[in-house]
Amino acid sequence: MTNSTISEDEMAETKPVADHDETDDTADDTARPKRLSKLRLRPKRWGTAVLVAAVLAGAVFGFMKYHQATDQLAQLRQQQADRDTVARMAKDYALKSLTYSFEDPDAFFRSVEDGVSQQLKDKFVNASDLLKGVMLQAQVTSSGEVLAIDPVAQPGGVYQVVVSAHQTTRNLQNPTPKVSIILLQVTVNKVGNTWQVSDIGPKTGSHPPVEEQIPPAEPPPAPVPSEAVPGR
Repeated sequence: MTNSTISEDEMAETKPVADHDETDDTADDTARPKRLSKLRLRPKRWGTAVLVAAVLAGAVFGFMKYHQATDQLAQLRQQQADRDTVARMAKDYALKSLTYSFEDPDAFFRSVEDGVSQQLKDKFVNASDLLKGVMLQAQVTSSGEVLAIDPVAQPGGVYQVVVSAHQTTRNLQNPTPKVSIILLQVTVNKVGNTWQVSDIGPKTGSHPPVEEQIPPAEPPPAPVPSEAVPGR
């Protein structure tokens, strides 16, 4: 009886233990797939994060390159616009400098002094009396035709523009119009947001024109034949 009772008690005590072990094993078996599932999800999440970061980095890089290209394109367009403006101004001013008549010399000086730098204006103002006298005495007329324009950008917002032109002149001594090919250098400066002609003159190193733009004030007299001299 005693042995039977002990055996039953032992059995009663071991059953819960067995049930506990089975419960733990069951819980472990249930938790293991969840842990495996989480481990499988982590690489996917990291991969997604890396992909998103790469996409964002590519988008930022692409935007920066687009912005840089847009700035460069805008700069090139502005440079071309400046070049066109300077070329037009140099052409117009070269024509002004080549167009004058003894019949209205004041119109010439008003034209070449309008809208230029103060330094260039002063040059014409200081020489106006002398030049006007030459024009009136020799009865000079002149007109011009621009053949080519070559604007060259210089540092500091300056353009040196070489203008090739035909100049047609006639005067009292030579009433038949004569055509000369001349090279002028026109300097155009950036003043604020606008361009301004600041100087003009013959191109350095170029050949002088066949006919002077304004003839000498006193042309040399023609030689007198010896037989026409009284007393000979």
